[in-house]
Amino acid sequence: MERSKLNDFLSLYMPSFFVFLGMSIVSPSLPLYAKSFGVSYTLVSLAVSMYAFGRLLADIPMGILSDRIGGRRLTVLGTVIMAGGALLNYFAPDFTWFLIFRFIQGVGSSMWQTARTSILADMLKPEERGRIMGYFSTFMLLGSSAGPTVGGFVAELWGIRTPFLAYFVAGVMSTILSYFFLVEPPRKVDAGSHIFSLGYVGHLLRIRAFAMATVASFAAFLLMTGVRGYMISLYASTVLNLDQVSIGTVLTYASLMNLILTMPVGFCVDYFGRKPITWIALLLSAVSCLTFPFTGDYFSISLAAVFMGVATIGSQQAPFAMITDATDNEPRGISMGVFRFFGDIAFIVGPILMGLIADATDLRTPFYFMTGIMAFSAALVFVFGVETYSRRQLEKKKINII
Repeated sequence: MERSKLNDFLSLYMPSFFVFLGMSIVSPSLPLYAKSFGVSYTLVSLAVSMYAFGRLLADIPMGILSDRIGGRRLTVLGTVIMAGGALLNYFAPDFTWFLIFRFIQGVGSSMWQTARTSILADMLKPEERGRIMGYFSTFMLLGSSAGPTVGGFVAELWGIRTPFLAYFVAGVMSTILSYFFLVEPPRKVDAGSHIFSLGYVGHLLRIRAFAMATVASFAAFLLMTGVRGYMISLYASTVLNLDQVSIGTVLTYASLMNLILTMPVGFCVDYFGRKPITWIALLLSAVSCLTFPFTGDYFSISLAAVFMGVATIGSQQAPFAMITDATDNEPRGISMGVFRFFGDIAFIVGPILMGLIADATDLRTPFYFMTGIMAFSAALVFVFGVETYSRRQLEKKKINII
């Protein structure tokens, strides 16, 4: 392995694996641990939402800070805070402190995510952004896939607090790798000449590629948390009467398809372009949402989950490549912070919105509603989106010139 590839492996891919491993290690035991403090189920849900609120509130400030102190420092600091928050959660004396530590972890997650995307944006050339993000996403998915199994095993053997110690260890590993191997790339724009304001957010949103990538990302996050993270489980349990093991495998099928396709889709994003992959993925995602209300057993809902895994992967990778291309002349931290801010709004709103629709109607209507959202987003990108990079188009131009 060449030195540059080895450094990418140690500074980019493995730290991401450990971060997402740690995040997902605590997922199986998190509700049980929160409930052990003797609070209601409504308050238990705050264990998840406080983490998300920490991320949301920190996205833009961390983007500004990334421009001021550099992405490498903020990356390392973010992993330190995530690891420290996990250790503090292990020793949390009561539920109030537990929520405070979860909020702090959310802030640390925002630090890491915003700084890391800023570094990637400055580090990668346009012709490799889709491909490298495919590698990057693969390691994140591997960590996310392995985490629940590791966490369940640890909790079963040593108790429901122990996964937070495992999270701490994973965070320490990510910190060590980032500190010793991550190199700050040269900045393409001097952030000192830009002062953050609502007017500057408006400037970013007037960049058509930025706006369309943000629309696509918002829709993708809304689907991921509202449908994949909430409605599928509820529908499978209530309507199809599936047990928890069956529901878990259904969700795993979608994740496995994401894992299998993330690198091939990354190559497609670079070759065919950001715009077609984005709107096609959004349209396919709309169709995949429409399939679930017509499922009637384990086999049919499993097929729907496989299709959703195939459909959604492009809606995650292509918008990031598009937003990176669109902000080559903008401060990376601020632009990435704004981009992540809208994604985290969808992250929080998704389950709440789907729950409200389900309460007002039935368990099938949220899928229809999400179908409309994804189809509308696909139409917006198709009509108003602009291509920011396509190797295929560049090759055609060269042939025409010759």
